[in-house]
Amino acid sequence: MDPIRPEFELLDSAGLEYHRWAADVETTFFAKDFTSTIKPSADGAPVTEKDKANALMFLKRHIDPNLRWGYHHLKTPKELWDALDSRFGNIHDSLIPQLNVLWNEIRFLNYVKVNDFQKDMLQIQARMDFCGKKFTDEEMIQKTLSTFPTSSMILANQYRLEVDNKRITTFSRLINLLQVAERHNEILVNNNARAVGKKKVPEANHGKVNKGKGPKGNRAREGTSGHSGSDPKFEKTSMNPATKKAADGSAPCFKCGFTGHWYKHCKASANVATSYKKYREAIEHEANYTEENTVTPDANLTISDFL
Repeated sequence: MDPIRPEFELLDSAGLEYHRWAADVETTFFAKDFTSTIKPSADGAPVTEKDKANALMFLKRHIDPNLRWGYHHLKTPKELWDALDSRFGNIHDSLIPQLNVLWNEIRFLNYVKVNDFQKDMLQIQARMDFCGKKFTDEEMIQKTLSTFPTSSMILANQYRLEVDNKRITTFSRLINLLQVAERHNEILVNNNARAVGKKKVPEANHGKVNKGKGPKGNRAREGTSGHSGSDPKFEKTSMNPATKKAADGSAPCFKCGFTGHWYKHCKASANVATSYKKYREAIEHEANYTEENTVTPDANLTISDFL
């Protein structure tokens, strides 16, 4: 059977988060009605052994395993609670110098995202609060504006003017405005990613064949085999000039000599077909005669040949 998961972060062996951990325990014990197991109740009501056992298991489950071994001999939740308080109750004496260093070193210009800066600032504020020292909104606002990058001095002065005019009074309000400005800057950067005057590159499906019923759509589909893909046996074969000429209706019919229809669809009479055949034979005979009697000039041409 899997162990029960902790309801919040464990108390580390160094006790750096003891005050946060103690606050979480007190809140949970109030919800579970275990408060009287670590703090005597005002009415002096007795505590059952079952509640003591459940509270003790809860405390041990929420402390570091290395820390747990040092207190495994304690049998009641109040004994464990008092022992931890005696050991880590004054941990803030060693935490405050460390937190002061973090406060002095944190700068807005060192962060790429506003949200990351906000998270670290709130963490320092919470730890200082546990140690009994609170940072006001005014101190956190001044810390933010005084650590702006030099390239944003004009922007920092504008925010400072808003603070002076009482339009920005909380640290959360300042962070909200900075996040809005950050989003607008990201949009501008994305819009200027391509050259000025260039339209957005069309998507891959933009170049599909027009499926309309107009003449343009029909011409776009002419000459295709009706198959898709790159199979060689379905690739479109190129037409020779004679076939192409006959396909578009500009070549004469071999039966009657008229254009606009195919030979197999010709409805001319036999007399017309015979007459056109004799005409074609005469033309071919004349062409052959001309080719046979053409005189080829001597390769050694002189100026008199051209005259």
